Amino acid sequence: MYVDEIPPRLVALGRVYERSTTIHSVPLGNDQMKVGVEEVGDVDACIPVPTKEVQLVGQALNTFLAW
Repeated sequence: MYVDEIPPRLVALGRVYERSTTIHSVPLGNDQMKVGVEEVGDVDACIPVPTKEVQLVGQALNTFLAW
């Protein structure tokens, strides 16, 4: 998974769930995908769609997020 920088920067590896439309009953935005973070590359990178529980990639291991 990449964060939006110039050039884009790889911060984590994971799985994209293309057919998912919600995360924890919250609808995804039109430009968002559900991802599962499986490997963290940059613990201090901000995730694109932060939640109350997860703001940094280092907090996202083994969680589902909108990306």
